[in-house]
Amino acid sequence: MSQPFCYRCRQSLDENDDLRLLTRTFGPCFSALLSSRDKNLSDYLESLEAPSALVDHEQTILFSNSRFRGMMRESSTVGLRVGEALDCMYTQTLGRCGDTVACLLCRLKRSVEHTFLTGEGLRAVPISYPHRAESRKTFVITTEKVGNAVLLVMGTVP
Repeated sequence: MSQPFCYRCRQSLDENDDLRLLTRTFGPCFSALLSSRDKNLSDYLESLEAPSALVDHEQTILFSNSRFRGMMRESSTVGLRVGEALDCMYTQTLGRCGDTVACLLCRLKRSVEHTFLTGEGLRAVPISYPHRAESRKTFVITTEKVGNAVLLVMGTVP
């Protein structure tokens, strides 16, 4: 395997730092890229190997990469809440993502809120939710706060 490099500054990344390997950046570079909210951000998200989205405090998707959009029914995810984009069955039966009683127990929502409020990133949080077409979808998420948003990175259950 070749030496991993920071997407922005091209410095070598520590192969033992799972977060830096996942985000492909150093802390200051990560903040600069995700704060840019322009083509650099889109290009950066596309460079990530996992489905990823930048979301605000209400779980509304601000940016996402093609891997994230590829998991969705809709090709455009910007402006949708995460549960709406993921086809959570509760959004169709109970109301808007984040506003229903079921959302109080949603681990994905609680994880993003926790990261947004505390600044503490979470790693490999298992998520399982009722999907509209399939009985359940299961994956893990990693969250990291930057500015007034949270980077949500989805992965497969180990």
